[in-house]
Amino acid sequence: MTEHSHGRELRADARRNRERVLRTAQQLFAENGLGVSLDEIARQAGVGPGTVHRHFPTKEALYLAVAIDQLEQLVAEAKTLAAAEDPAALFTQLARMIAMGAQNVAVKSALIAAEFDLREAAPQVAADLTREVAGLLDRAHAADAVREDVTVDEVMALVAGAFAAIRHANAETSKKRSAHLAQIILDGLRPR
Repeated sequence: MTEHSHGRELRADARRNRERVLRTAQQLFAENGLGVSLDEIARQAGVGPGTVHRHFPTKEALYLAVAIDQLEQLVAEAKTLAAAEDPAALFTQLARMIAMGAQNVAVKSALIAAEFDLREAAPQVAADLTREVAGLLDRAHAADAVREDVTVDEVMALVAGAFAAIRHANAETSKKRSAHLAQIILDGLRPR
């Protein structure tokens, strides 16, 4: 998402700074929650506070940018998996989606509280992710690696439900517990 919020191409150094801020914010939010200040994010990213505020005038803008960046990462990962032609790649992708969501539940909660819907805020990226998952699902269907009655809309709903299950079980901070819950959900997609 280098141009989404700017309407123009960023210079290479500005793009690198923005990327560092996003990665640092993602890590700090996952580790320390949303109370991390923009100034601390700037310090950890090795940029000045003005750089952070120029790219992200509010914390909500940063939350949204982090979430959209994560969706873009998932789209790229799905494309890589699609190129590998593994019929079980769907399960790898869904596990990645659930893990990323579990790690960043605080950001997702903040967006919900601010009444941001990623499907509305970044419709193209959300559509790209759904399309890539649909391609992986089609391949899994063709190989009988997934239940034949499962649709992409149901798969995406299960991923969203997995976030709620992980949050309900207070498993956001335990990769092992959240991965176990994800596996239970994903097992339900396998053929009977």
